[in-house]
Amino acid sequence: MPIDNPPPPDKATKAGIGAVAIIAFIIMAIFFGFNFYHADTQRDLKSGQLDPRDAPKSPTDLQAPRPPQK
Repeated sequence: MPIDNPPPPDKATKAGIGAVAIIAFIIMAIFFGFNFYHADTQRDLKSGQLDPRDAPKSPTDLQAPRPPQK
């Protein structure tokens, strides 16, 4: 006569569902956060705004490198 495994306790099932829900919420929050950041960055780039971190620091920052002398 085979012995059947008893079902897990209700508390363990609820804890498992809660853990999966929390992990899913964190993944969705990161996904939407990156999308909002990307949309904001694209809006700035299209409007011509320059991020202060990308601004030139010296007068020669935007110049192309000089070709080597022959």
